[in-house]
Amino acid sequence: MNILTTLVFIVAANANANTNANANANANTNANTNANANANANQCQLKAHQIKAQYQLTFAQNQDHHADTHIHPPRTNQSQLTLWRKGNTVAHQYQQTRITEAWYLLANKQIKPTRYFEQHQRGIEYQPGENVHGKTESDWSYRQQLVSNQLLQQLTLASESGQGCQHQQSFKQTTPSGTLTLVWLPQLQLISQFTWQTSQSTETWQLLDVTHDSQQVDAFFDQLNQYQMTDYADIGDDHSDPFLTSMVTLGFVEHGASGFYDDKGNALSGSLSGHQH
Repeated sequence: MNILTTLVFIVAANANANTNANANANANTNANTNANANANANQCQLKAHQIKAQYQLTFAQNQDHHADTHIHPPRTNQSQLTLWRKGNTVAHQYQQTRITEAWYLLANKQIKPTRYFEQHQRGIEYQPGENVHGKTESDWSYRQQLVSNQLLQQLTLASESGQGCQHQQSFKQTTPSGTLTLVWLPQLQLISQFTWQTSQSTETWQLLDVTHDSQQVDAFFDQLNQYQMTDYADIGDDHSDPFLTSMVTLGFVEHGASGFYDDKGNALSGSLSGHQH
């Protein structure tokens, strides 16, 4: 083999070695990228299953124009809602009424509802499949997320931004009834902002704060577990319990509070659940 042939052979061998090295480096980079993506996804999933999310709810009636040309200012009602999650248990805590509604997802996918009354340190348990507030619980996503997967699939995606757990999706839908806009955090399965606007009113849900502190979450559910519980089926059998008598009289057993109240503290019917999301 002459010198020229030897040089060509060496150059070719080096080129092949460099190509293989680059290919291996790219493969390692892709593997690392996929591993990081999977790690981030797993981290977000863990965060989504242990959460405390605080919301400000605002319900505003639009300005009322009468024939007498007087303009009545819009009436605005505000309340707070805290969404709690711990594994297969989710709770909606309404600060104004001091009532918490909770649901537990069983292994057979049935949903067990419970209602807690903070002021009385009492709770009412319902059996899975039992009629509560005029219907049977069947949509876990609606209780866990405040918006159902079915609705999300019907909305039009307008834009996306952010990465990882802060990935945001903006949706919008216009119907004859009104306009719905939603800013959604898919990795955390959380509403960031929700607005339902009609010709008569505007309803807004705004996420204020999110924490994944296990001590806070555990302490909240541990406190609920200390309440004295009564099975819903046994309520009519005990007429000597002042708490149960007052709950039935006020209608709290059959009808859930919306979280919205007028200036006298009376519950209003408007709420996100009214849209069947």
